Amino acid sequence: MSGESVILQSPELLELLVSLVFGAAASFLAIMVWTKTASLAWILVVAGILASYAGLLYRTLRVFGFFSSNSIPVFATTLGSLLSANIPQVLFIAALIVFLFREK
Repeated sequence: MSGESVILQSPELLELLVSLVFGAAASFLAIMVWTKTASLAWILVVAGILASYAGLLYRTLRVFGFFSSNSIPVFATTLGSLLSANIPQVLFIAALIVFLFREK
């Protein structure tokens, strides 16, 4: 079996690959926006996008076995999974709050 056929036969790997490609593009564009803005709301949005991509990288590394699944248990999950899944949403919420309450 060639490497290409293994990726095409595993839906989880194909999903990770596509997510990594689009996440990299979004992260690159977010960094470009970051250099052109001084608005706290936009900086928080950019940080949320970068945190989302970091979470995706963490998930990918867990799938390939670079992180153990039993590290620092929190309720029924691990601390790394909990943080990587929720930090982007917290940053997006903060960005929206800053946007709503900023003075014009």
